[in-house]
Amino acid sequence: MNLKNLNRTRIAISTITAVVIVIVVIIVAVVGGVLLLTHTSTTTTTSSKTIQIVFGATLSMTGSLSAFGTEQNWTLYQAVSDINNFGGIPLANGTHAMVNLIVLNDASDPTTASANLATLVSTDHAVVILGELGGVQDSTAASFATENKIPYIGPVYYSADKNNSNAATNWVFAPFQNETNEAHIFLNWFSKIAPASNGNVTIAFFGEGDPAALANNQAGEAYAKQLGYAICSCSNLQFTPGDTSAMTTFIQGAKSAGAEAVYGLPVPSDAVLMATTAKSLNYVPKAWLMTRGTAVAPFAISSIGGVGNLSQGFTTSFPWNALVPYQGDMLGHTINNSQIVSEYEAYWHQPPTLEGVYYTEVLVAADAIQSAGNLTNTAIRQALLSGTFKTPMGTVNFAPGGQWIQSQQYILLMQWQNRVVNGAVTPTLQILEPQTINTTTYEYYPFEWYANSTNQPTISCPC
Repeated sequence: MNLKNLNRTRIAISTITAVVIVIVVIIVAVVGGVLLLTHTSTTTTTSSKTIQIVFGATLSMTGSLSAFGTEQNWTLYQAVSDINNFGGIPLANGTHAMVNLIVLNDASDPTTASANLATLVSTDHAVVILGELGGVQDSTAASFATENKIPYIGPVYYSADKNNSNAATNWVFAPFQNETNEAHIFLNWFSKIAPASNGNVTIAFFGEGDPAALANNQAGEAYAKQLGYAICSCSNLQFTPGDTSAMTTFIQGAKSAGAEAVYGLPVPSDAVLMATTAKSLNYVPKAWLMTRGTAVAPFAISSIGGVGNLSQGFTTSFPWNALVPYQGDMLGHTINNSQIVSEYEAYWHQPPTLEGVYYTEVLVAADAIQSAGNLTNTAIRQALLSGTFKTPMGTVNFAPGGQWIQSQQYILLMQWQNRVVNGAVTPTLQILEPQTINTTTYEYYPFEWYANSTNQPTISCPC
């Protein structure tokens, strides 16, 4: 089956089989194929009556965001398979809800994603929607969920209402960071090593202009000013992705202003463009404070990490990493982050990107339904609002507006550092903070360009 011509992907998780056909997209190339997925889990048998319910998702199985969609599709399948292997979701009337996962392909197109959401509710009768990263715009998710009164659980990054304590009609729940979390962890770290009191310390801000990037940069600028930093007039918050001329102008402006840090949210390709442009113009800030394109593996490994020595010392931030030592609880069963990561790596032979976020969506949905005791939308919503969820991302509670309350506590500050693994120098995203779970105590600062593998710092693992 050719994925480019695929308009709709449906994945039905059966309660009597552990083998399904899943259509995936290989991250490094668009390849159509059918792969046999297996998952090892202890099956819990039950004599109770079972019913079938639907968890729905629209994912970017093809298109520019297919790498995200492919990983999420695989992870959602694994998590739903676990639910069914545990015997389904217990309900108050003694029945167990077995979950069918229905995934529709939106081909990375927001218009198609919106149509898919309508189909999942009107045709497939989903009881919850599992949100995606990228294809569905946050504003679309919020308006759709509210209009249809259906719980929507996913990595919604920015919403004007999600921090509103009076958001009584909110139906979106985001186990994800908000626009202030990255600003605080970046600038709190930077202020320790380059405090504004040292003099006129300037930071250049960069973003592609979408609502999430704009909100993040606005939060960053506000916090930087609060700490006493100067904002570079060269800052570009409306960058058009891939614009080499605009990137050159931005980097030249930052260099001329003597900006000591660059704060940005570039997509992977723009992260590479930024690094290569800065190197070619010999711009050497003391710190790179960036996320998105620099924050995630394996995409970042093949892009910013893949440009070799140019990535070393870039700091980044995200709400989850494969190395975090957390464990979740789904329907009374322990789900270790290390366990789901090991399963992913055993199948894909590379580290996951956002697996913990995607698995958390399903875990939260299942536990909320169990707590509600029934499938009424308002009961599930109330369970989401009042519940405490133990997840592979850490503890999750939701504010009335749907924001993950502990997002600042669990946000990660990370840095690209080369490691010698099995004799080979490998770009690795190491956790600097929180210090209670850091994977390294070594920081690259101030930044410099490492010309080759012989003069850059390396640390042999284990560290």
